[in-house]
Amino acid sequence: MKLEDLRPGASVSSRDGHKLGTLSRFVLTKDLTALTHVVVDTGLLRSGESLLGGGWALSHDRVVPLGVVDDVSPAAVTLTMTAEEFRDLSVDYIQEYFEPIPDEKKGWPDPSDLRRLAASIPGEPGPYFMLQTVAKSPDDVDIKRGSPVWRMKPHQKIGEVDGLVVEEGTGKVQAIIVRRGHVFAKDVELPLRFVAEVVADIVRVHISDDALKQLREHHPQA
Repeated sequence: MKLEDLRPGASVSSRDGHKLGTLSRFVLTKDLTALTHVVVDTGLLRSGESLLGGGWALSHDRVVPLGVVDDVSPAAVTLTMTAEEFRDLSVDYIQEYFEPIPDEKKGWPDPSDLRRLAASIPGEPGPYFMLQTVAKSPDDVDIKRGSPVWRMKPHQKIGEVDGLVVEEGTGKVQAIIVRRGHVFAKDVELPLRFVAEVVADIVRVHISDDALKQLREHHPQA
Protein backbone atom coordinates (compact mmCIF):
# COMPACT_ATOMS: atom_id res chain seq x y z
CA MET A 1 0.00 0.00 0.00
CA LYS A 2 1.40 3.38 -1.06
CA LEU A 3 -0.08 6.22 0.98
CA GLU A 4 0.98 8.76 -1.63
CA ASP A 5 -1.67 7.19 -3.88
CA LEU A 6 -4.33 8.67 -1.59
CA ARG A 7 -6.11 11.21 -3.78
CA PRO A 8 -9.12 13.36 -2.87
CA GLY A 9 -12.07 12.25 -4.96
CA ALA A 10 -11.13 8.56 -4.77
CA SER A 11 -13.99 6.13 -4.10
CA VAL A 12 -13.95 4.77 -0.52
CA SER A 13 -15.29 1.28 0.23
CA SER A 14 -15.66 -0.94 3.29
CA ARG A 15 -13.93 -4.31 3.58
CA ASP A 16 -17.26 -6.03 2.94
CA GLY A 17 -17.60 -4.29 -0.42
CA HIS A 18 -19.99 -1.40 0.28
CA LYS A 19 -19.28 2.05 -1.13
CA LEU A 20 -18.98 4.53 1.74
CA GLY A 21 -18.36 7.74 -0.19
CA THR A 22 -15.41 9.66 -1.61
CA LEU A 23 -12.18 10.85 -0.03
CA SER A 24 -12.63 14.58 0.61
CA ARG A 25 -9.90 15.81 2.98
CA PHE A 26 -6.63 15.00 4.70
CA VAL A 27 -6.07 15.82 8.39
CA LEU A 28 -2.45 16.56 9.29
CA THR A 29 -0.55 17.66 12.36
CA LYS A 30 -0.29 21.45 12.54
CA ASP A 31 3.34 21.42 11.41
CA LEU A 32 2.20 19.37 8.38
CA THR A 33 4.71 16.63 9.13
CA ALA A 34 2.29 13.72 9.62
CA LEU A 35 -0.98 12.51 8.15
CA THR A 36 -3.29 11.41 10.99
CA HIS A 37 -6.84 11.02 9.60
CA VAL A 38 -8.79 10.98 6.34
CA VAL A 39 -12.26 12.42 5.78
CA VAL A 40 -14.93 10.63 3.74
CA ASP A 41 -17.80 12.53 2.12
CA THR A 42 -20.69 10.09 2.36
CA GLY A 43 -23.09 12.25 0.36
CA LEU A 44 -26.70 12.98 1.26
CA LEU A 45 -28.17 9.56 0.39
CA ARG A 46 -25.69 7.62 2.54
CA SER A 47 -25.70 10.16 5.37
CA GLY A 48 -29.23 9.40 6.53
CA GLU A 49 -30.03 13.13 6.71
CA SER A 50 -33.55 14.17 5.78
CA LEU A 51 -33.82 16.21 2.58
CA LEU A 52 -36.90 18.00 3.92
CA GLY A 53 -35.05 18.69 7.16
CA GLY A 54 -32.35 20.63 5.37
CA GLY A 55 -29.91 17.73 4.95
CA TRP A 56 -28.99 18.92 1.44
CA ALA A 57 -27.25 21.95 2.96
CA LEU A 58 -25.34 20.10 5.70
CA SER A 59 -21.91 18.49 5.70
CA HIS A 60 -21.86 14.73 5.17
CA ASP A 61 -18.18 14.25 6.03
CA ARG A 62 -17.07 11.44 8.35
CA VAL A 63 -13.53 11.21 9.75
CA VAL A 64 -11.53 8.03 10.41
CA PRO A 65 -7.94 7.46 11.59
CA LEU A 66 -5.27 6.68 9.04
CA GLY A 67 -4.81 3.27 10.65
CA VAL A 68 -8.08 1.94 9.20
CA VAL A 69 -6.91 2.54 5.61
CA ASP A 70 -6.26 -0.95 4.26
CA ASP A 71 -5.64 -0.61 0.53
CA VAL A 72 -5.03 2.40 -1.69
CA SER A 73 -4.93 3.31 -5.36
CA PRO A 74 -5.35 6.76 -6.95
CA ALA A 75 -8.98 5.92 -7.77
CA ALA A 76 -10.06 3.73 -4.83
CA VAL A 77 -9.54 3.33 -1.08
CA THR A 78 -10.56 0.32 1.01
CA LEU A 79 -10.95 0.50 4.79
CA THR A 80 -10.52 -2.29 7.35
CA MET A 81 -14.02 -1.41 8.63
CA THR A 82 -17.25 -3.04 7.54
CA ALA A 83 -20.02 -0.70 6.43
CA GLU A 84 -21.73 -1.19 9.80
CA GLU A 85 -18.52 -0.41 11.71
CA PHE A 86 -18.00 2.72 9.61
CA ARG A 87 -21.54 3.87 10.39
CA ASP A 88 -21.12 3.24 14.13
CA LEU A 89 -17.48 4.19 14.71
CA SER A 90 -16.66 7.01 12.29
CA VAL A 91 -17.28 10.55 13.54
CA ASP A 92 -19.05 13.51 11.94
CA TYR A 93 -16.20 15.74 10.82
CA ILE A 94 -18.35 18.87 10.87
CA GLN A 95 -21.27 18.99 13.28
CA GLU A 96 -23.85 21.67 12.49
CA TYR A 97 -26.47 22.89 14.87
CA PHE A 98 -28.80 25.86 15.18
CA GLU A 99 -29.11 28.48 17.92
CA PRO A 100 -32.07 30.91 17.97
CA ILE A 101 -31.35 34.55 17.20
CA PRO A 102 -32.26 36.40 20.41
CA ASP A 103 -34.95 39.05 20.36
CA GLU A 104 -33.18 41.89 22.13
CA LYS A 105 -36.35 43.85 22.89
CA LYS A 106 -39.36 41.62 22.99
CA GLY A 107 -42.51 43.27 21.76
CA TRP A 108 -40.73 46.25 20.17
CA PRO A 109 -39.38 46.56 16.61
CA ASP A 110 -35.57 46.78 16.76
CA PRO A 111 -32.53 45.76 14.61
CA SER A 112 -32.60 42.22 15.99
CA ASP A 113 -36.10 41.80 14.53
CA LEU A 114 -34.71 42.57 11.07
CA ARG A 115 -32.08 39.84 11.46
CA ARG A 116 -34.72 37.39 12.64
CA LEU A 117 -36.97 38.31 9.68
CA ALA A 118 -34.10 37.93 7.16
CA ALA A 119 -33.30 34.47 8.59
CA SER A 120 -36.91 33.38 8.18
CA ILE A 121 -37.21 33.84 4.42
CA PRO A 122 -38.59 30.84 2.47
CA GLY A 123 -36.02 28.06 2.19
CA GLU A 124 -34.18 29.05 5.36
CA PRO A 125 -34.45 27.08 8.64
CA GLY A 126 -35.99 29.98 10.59
CA PRO A 127 -34.71 32.72 12.92
CA TYR A 128 -31.55 30.81 13.86
CA PHE A 129 -27.78 31.02 13.58
CA MET A 130 -26.13 27.89 12.16
CA LEU A 131 -23.01 27.01 14.15
CA GLN A 132 -20.35 24.39 13.47
CA THR A 133 -17.86 22.33 15.41
CA VAL A 134 -15.08 20.38 13.67
CA ALA A 135 -13.83 17.01 14.92
CA LYS A 136 -10.12 17.76 14.84
CA SER A 137 -7.56 18.72 17.42
CA PRO A 138 -6.45 22.38 17.66
CA ASP A 139 -3.02 20.96 16.80
CA ASP A 140 -4.27 19.61 13.44
CA VAL A 141 -5.03 21.23 10.09
CA ASP A 142 -6.92 19.86 7.13
CA ILE A 143 -6.34 20.11 3.41
CA LYS A 144 -8.98 19.25 0.85
CA ARG A 145 -8.88 18.48 -2.85
CA GLY A 146 -8.55 21.59 -4.95
CA SER A 147 -7.35 23.79 -2.09
CA PRO A 148 -5.69 26.77 -3.81
CA VAL A 149 -1.94 27.22 -3.35
CA TRP A 150 -0.84 30.87 -3.29
CA ARG A 151 2.56 32.51 -3.19
CA MET A 152 2.90 35.21 -0.56
CA LYS A 153 5.23 37.42 -2.64
CA PRO A 154 4.23 38.07 -5.32
CA HIS A 155 0.62 37.31 -4.41
CA GLN A 156 0.01 34.71 -7.09
CA LYS A 157 -1.88 31.43 -7.35
CA ILE A 158 0.50 28.67 -8.40
CA GLY A 159 -1.88 25.70 -8.47
CA GLU A 160 -4.23 23.49 -6.47
CA VAL A 161 -3.68 20.62 -4.05
CA ASP A 162 -3.96 17.22 -5.74
CA GLY A 163 -2.53 14.96 -3.03
CA LEU A 164 0.35 14.31 -0.65
CA VAL A 165 3.69 12.54 -0.81
CA VAL A 166 3.69 10.34 2.31
CA GLU A 167 6.50 8.19 3.69
CA GLU A 168 5.48 4.54 3.89
CA GLY A 169 5.20 3.06 7.37
CA THR A 170 5.31 6.36 9.25
CA GLY A 171 2.61 8.55 7.70
CA LYS A 172 5.18 11.35 7.57
CA VAL A 173 4.28 13.93 4.94
CA GLN A 174 7.19 14.83 2.69
CA ALA A 175 5.55 17.13 0.13
CA ILE A 176 2.25 18.45 -1.18
CA ILE A 177 1.32 17.44 -4.73
CA VAL A 178 0.26 20.58 -6.60
CA ARG A 179 -1.62 20.50 -9.90
CA ARG A 180 -0.27 23.30 -12.14
CA GLY A 181 -1.79 24.55 -15.36
CA HIS A 182 -5.10 23.80 -17.03
CA VAL A 183 -4.95 22.50 -20.61
CA PHE A 184 -1.43 21.07 -20.17
CA ALA A 185 -1.69 20.43 -16.44
CA LYS A 186 1.04 18.61 -14.55
CA ASP A 187 1.62 17.60 -10.93
CA VAL A 188 4.67 18.86 -9.06
CA GLU A 189 5.95 18.09 -5.57
CA LEU A 190 6.08 21.08 -3.21
CA PRO A 191 8.39 20.33 -0.23
CA LEU A 192 6.97 21.36 3.14
CA ARG A 193 9.80 23.83 3.77
CA PHE A 194 8.07 26.23 1.37
CA VAL A 195 4.70 26.13 3.17
CA ALA A 196 4.03 29.19 5.33
CA GLU A 197 0.50 28.35 6.55
CA VAL A 198 -2.72 26.51 5.83
CA VAL A 199 -5.76 28.63 6.74
CA ALA A 200 -9.39 28.42 5.58
CA ASP A 201 -8.58 25.78 2.93
CA ILE A 202 -5.84 27.96 1.42
CA VAL A 203 -2.19 26.88 1.32
CA ARG A 204 0.21 29.84 1.37
CA VAL A 205 3.86 29.43 0.44
CA HIS A 206 7.11 31.35 0.30
CA ILE A 207 8.93 30.28 -2.86
CA SER A 208 11.16 32.08 -5.35
CA ASP A 209 10.72 32.02 -9.11
CA ASP A 210 13.77 29.78 -9.51
CA ALA A 211 12.62 27.32 -6.84
CA LEU A 212 9.15 27.21 -8.38
CA LYS A 213 10.59 26.35 -11.80
CA GLN A 214 12.75 23.61 -10.27
CA LEU A 215 9.96 21.76 -8.46
CA ARG A 216 10.14 18.08 -9.33
CA GLU A 217 7.31 16.69 -11.47
CA HIS A 218 5.32 14.03 -9.64
CA HIS A 219 5.03 10.62 -11.25
CA PRO A 220 3.09 8.02 -9.19
CA GLN A 221 5.21 4.96 -8.54
CA ALA A 222 3.99 1.71 -10.02
